[in-house]
Amino acid sequence: MNYSGHEKLRAEVAALANSMCDLRATLKVLEVRYHWQRHGLTERLAGQSLRRINTLLDEAYNESLMLNECFKD
Repeated sequence: MNYSGHEKLRAEVAALANSMCDLRATLKVLEVRYHWQRHGLTERLAGQSLRRINTLLDEAYNESLMLNECFKD
C-alpha cells in the first residue's frame, strides 16, 4: 500500500474511474442511436458531436486509469 494517509484520495480516484466507465457505456449507446450517418441533419450533427465527445472522454478516462494505477494495494 503506497497511499498511507491518502485513503480518501484513493477512494475518490477509484470512484472517478468507475463513474467515467459508466459514462463511456452510456455514451456508446447514444453513439449507436445517433450515428453520424443517419438521415436527419439533427441526428447527424448529434452523432458527430457524440463522436468528438467520445474521443475527449477516452483521453480523460485513460488519464484517470493511469492515476488509479499509481495506487498500490
